[in-house]
Amino acid sequence: MRVGFVVGRFPILSETFVISQMAGMVERGFQVGIVCDGIARTNREQRRKEPLASLMPHARDWWGKIGGLRPQIERLPHALKDKVSTALDMFSVRRLNDFDAVIAHFGQNGARVARLKKRCEIRPPIVTIFHGFDVGVPFRENGLDQYRDLFRLGALNLTVNHRFRDMLIECGAPCEHTAVHHMGIDVEQIPYDRCRRDDTTLQLISVCRLIEKKGIEFALRALSKLRASHGDFDWHYTIIGDGPLRKELEYLARELGLLRQVTFLGSRAHHEVKQWLSRSHAFVLPSVTARNGDVEGIPVALMEAMASGLTVVSSYHSGIPELIEDGRTGFLAAEGDVDTLADRIAWIIENPRLCDELADAARRKIEADYNSDVLNDRLATMVTKLAGSRSHV
Repeated sequence: MRVGFVVGRFPILSETFVISQMAGMVERGFQVGIVCDGIARTNREQRRKEPLASLMPHARDWWGKIGGLRPQIERLPHALKDKVSTALDMFSVRRLNDFDAVIAHFGQNGARVARLKKRCEIRPPIVTIFHGFDVGVPFRENGLDQYRDLFRLGALNLTVNHRFRDMLIECGAPCEHTAVHHMGIDVEQIPYDRCRRDDTTLQLISVCRLIEKKGIEFALRALSKLRASHGDFDWHYTIIGDGPLRKELEYLARELGLLRQVTFLGSRAHHEVKQWLSRSHAFVLPSVTARNGDVEGIPVALMEAMASGLTVVSSYHSGIPELIEDGRTGFLAAEGDVDTLADRIAWIIENPRLCDELADAARRKIEADYNSDVLNDRLATMVTKLAGSRSHV
C-alpha cells in the first residue's frame, strides 16, 4: 500500500509526532510519500540520521519547481492568492492519486485536499489528523466553517483528544467518521531514569516553543511567588526552546529577580533534550488558551517527561487532563492560576518520596495509552480498511 502524507513544510524537527508516524507506517510495510509546502533546511548530519534518511527522498513540493515562487504568491491580495494557490495545487493531483490513501496532518491541509476532491480530481480516501492550532483558532474565527467540504468529503477525521472531537461534531463533522487518535511516543527509546533528589537542588525544566499557549509566563510568576513565600527552598529552572516570546520572557525573569535561578537554553536537538530530562526532577508546562484561540492538543513533551520519570505540573487545558490525573500521575492547576502552581511546586520540593509514586503511575499511563507502537498499529489498520473500500472514491 502507498500512503501519502500531506503536511506543511517538511521536515519540521519539532513535529516529532509527524515524523515518527511516517516512520511507523514504513515499519509496517507501507510505501510512504510526502507532499509538502516546501523542503525545510536541515543540516547534512540531520538528513543522514534515521528516520529522515529514509523519508527525505520521498518528499515533494505541492507545486514542484514552481514552489520557489511561494514567497511572491504569499504577498498577493487574498482572493488572488487563493485562486493562484488552488490552480497550482493541481500540480499534485496525479501525485496524490498515486496513493491508496492520504493522511493530512492539521486540518488546513485536509481541507486543501478536500477542495481538490470537490473538483473530482482526488480519488483516495482522506484521513485528517487535527492537532490544536487547526481547531482552536478557526473555531473562534468562524466555527470551523472552513472545514465544511472536508467534513463532507473526508473519509475520517481523527482528533488528538476528546474535546476536539466534540468541537468538530458540534460544527458539522459526521459523528461516525470522527474519532480520537492520540499521538504517542516511542516508549522503548525513553528509559525510565528517575533522577533521585534527596537533598539536592530541585531541577525544574520546560521544553516547548516559546509562544503564548505554553504558559511559561505563569511558570515564572509562580516561581517568583514561591521564592517570596519559601525563600529557603533551593531550585533551578531550565527552559529549552525558542520562539517569538523569548526576549519578553527573559525580560520578565529579570524583572522578577529570577535570572540567577532561571536559564534559557534555546533550541536543542532531541537527544540533548533527553539528556536534560534525565538530569531533572520536575517538568512544568502550565498551558493556556492564547488570545487568538490557539490551544494545545496533548503535548508530546509532557508524554516524554512522564515516561522519563519526572513529576509533571501542567493545567486543566484542552486535552491535558486526559493525560494527567491531578494528584495521581502529576499535578494540574487552572489556566493562569499562579498560586496553585506555586503550591504544587512547593509540594514537590517537600515530598520527594511521594513524587516517586506519582512518577511510577505516570510511566504506566504512558505505556498503556500513549505508546506510539500500539497507536501506529491502530492507524495502519484504519488506513488499510479505508483503502480497501473504494466507496470513498
